[in-house]
Amino acid sequence: MDPEDAYCRCCGKNLSEWVESQTLAAAAQQPVESLYVEAFRSLFSPSPVRAPPDASVFADRQQSPLTPYMVWAVMLLLMGLGASYGGEWMSYLGFTLAGYGAPILYVVWMVRSDRYEREPTALVAYCFGWGAFIGVAAGVLNAVVTAPLLGMGGAGFIEEPLKALGVYLVARSRLGGEFNDHLDGMVYGAAAGAGFAGLENFWYLYEMIVNNSYPALPAVLVRSMTAFMHIAWTAMAGRSLGIAKALKGEVSLGDLAPGVLVAALIHMAWNTVPPFIAFGFILPFTVESLRRQIRTALDDEKRWGYECFAPNERTREVA
Repeated sequence: MDPEDAYCRCCGKNLSEWVESQTLAAAAQQPVESLYVEAFRSLFSPSPVRAPPDASVFADRQQSPLTPYMVWAVMLLLMGLGASYGGEWMSYLGFTLAGYGAPILYVVWMVRSDRYEREPTALVAYCFGWGAFIGVAAGVLNAVVTAPLLGMGGAGFIEEPLKALGVYLVARSRLGGEFNDHLDGMVYGAAAGAGFAGLENFWYLYEMIVNNSYPALPAVLVRSMTAFMHIAWTAMAGRSLGIAKALKGEVSLGDLAPGVLVAALIHMAWNTVPPFIAFGFILPFTVESLRRQIRTALDDEKRWGYECFAPNERTREVA
């Protein structure tokens, strides 16, 4: 069926009529300063995106196969695990599965939170693989830069930009049309954070259980909670990129900066405060902040008509 012949059951308009009624061309880009302010304020009270999304959000998707992205997802994951741990991740497969269990569940929850326009599994998997792969670079940079120059609190300023870069690559790829708004940015960001968290979890679990004789179950629980933080931080960074896409119809690398800055600062606090503050205050605060951001993004999509007229997802039909 031609999209022009499909009418919305909610408003009675076809797609062109609905887009025109939203006066999308009048949507102005927010000043850069306000995007930084909004990124910090969103931790407490996310601002709805009042302007309707750029018209490009509703453009037809470029027809391109998704299979290569799934292949890259597997390759990146295996390269990350292999470069970091050699064959030990297979020898201690239980640690690998335990390390990735919670991150995968968190990603599933995040994907299901995107109610009106689910992202292609292959692109989510690609970001997951990217997170594991880029963990290798993060490990090198942490050893060379963070440890001698920045100290324990500086890891976030290395890791958060690297994780979020995978979201940017998806947004700028041939399938960048799948990346529409801030909820999409949170989904892809969560996937990148999950891949990174799983890679990191293997090392921590090995150290805690094998080298330090830490009880296995408490070790897995602690690392599962820490994994959520990595997922939330990168989701917040991806959110900034998604807001830029909704407002401008395109993204630049600088659009990541507001969210990455917020994520890196929370990461720094997490690494430097006593554990009872990290798990007793920062963790529940971050959980609630992410929940509010997701709810606000869903409200924005509903107001834009996604409930009835979600953007066309042509790539899903291509093998």
